[in-house]
Amino acid sequence: MTVSDDDDILGELFHGCALAAFVDQAIAEGGPPDCEATRCRAYRYYEEALAEKNAANQSGLGPASK
Repeated sequence: MTVSDDDDILGELFHGCALAAFVDQAIAEGGPPDCEATRCRAYRYYEEALAEKNAANQSGLGPASK
């Protein structure tokens, strides 16, 4: 793994969703988040993000339409 790999890891959709889920769950619990609740939240965020991305691509608004 190189330094550029470290910089790009949060640019990946799932990793960004996992980080957001961790932070949101920690705020909701007021401390260290529960692992299972964080995992469920991360997958929910990921599925929602994929749905938004696919909808944008199908409507011609996404980068895949170029």
